[in-house]
Amino acid sequence: MNIDELEQEFNQVNLLKEKNSMDRLEFCWKLIESDENDYLEAHLMFLEKANKYFAKDLEEQFQFRKDKENVFYFLEEKLKQDISPKLHQQILGIRNKLDFTSLEKYKNWIQEIRLGKRDDEMDFVWSIMKSPYVEYHYNLIIDKTLNNAFRRDLSSRFKEHQERAEDFLIHKLDQNQDYEFQGDIIFQLGKLNKKHKAKILNYTRKFTESELAYTRNKALIVLGWIEKIADTKILEKHMLEDSDTECRAWSASGYMQMWFKSKNETLKTKAFEGYYKALPLEKDYFVLSVILDSIREIGKTKLGISQTALDDLDIEKIEISKIKAMNYLEKQLK
Repeated sequence: MNIDELEQEFNQVNLLKEKNSMDRLEFCWKLIESDENDYLEAHLMFLEKANKYFAKDLEEQFQFRKDKENVFYFLEEKLKQDISPKLHQQILGIRNKLDFTSLEKYKNWIQEIRLGKRDDEMDFVWSIMKSPYVEYHYNLIIDKTLNNAFRRDLSSRFKEHQERAEDFLIHKLDQNQDYEFQGDIIFQLGKLNKKHKAKILNYTRKFTESELAYTRNKALIVLGWIEKIADTKILEKHMLEDSDTECRAWSASGYMQMWFKSKNETLKTKAFEGYYKALPLEKDYFVLSVILDSIREIGKTKLGISQTALDDLDIEKIEISKIKAMNYLEKQLK
């Protein structure tokens, strides 16, 4: 509805005196369909004219507006203007109840955390993940002056920004920005993977060849989440040839991640072929434990070793299980 239509309906509904009215509520729903400033102006105009019952409804309805950032700064500007004392108090109440924190307050909050004046890091995380400040959230994640645990918590909740986060991170990659953090960026995009699926997969494939082991590592993990069966050749290559231990391990695990999504027999065969080649060559016991664990999961076989022995990197038991795994794979691939 345009504002003239809203004003006409307001004048009718404002005549109602009962405490609870569906007509008033329906009017409020129409009023908050737009968060543009002229609708916010109309909202305050109606608030000033409303009877005591309607005024309460109109005040509460500000909490349900979508663009809380615009609403907040609109109200801040209103408080600086020459308005009636009554409206000033109403706006203060609305602003204080609005589920929104300004960027300035976030910056002050972080500064107090840095100085040890506050220890509510998780409250900060839960608040900023609901905020519109995607770039500021991202900058905190890559800020190495913050402690690692806090940064991990911030990182784990970055995906809550959803489409805005995905757009922001894709722009970073398109502009080739933050080279040393591209591993973290692709890891976040792998968790989002909604709007830009094709681009995310292409960047993931590209980063598996990064000169930075950390970036390759993250890309190989993500590949296990989002890859297609044709990409298993990338996993096999890195499982057999990558110089970095973790990259070899997460390549081996990638087959298992794919298996969790789709119990595909072609995938199972490709995984077993890769493991059959890798087991005789691999010398690192962490990588071997990941390969054995993956075979156990995909093949639903025990291989004579417990999860505890794999987690503890029990060398003797891993060596015995490795022989059993080779025999098992050989039979499966006949």
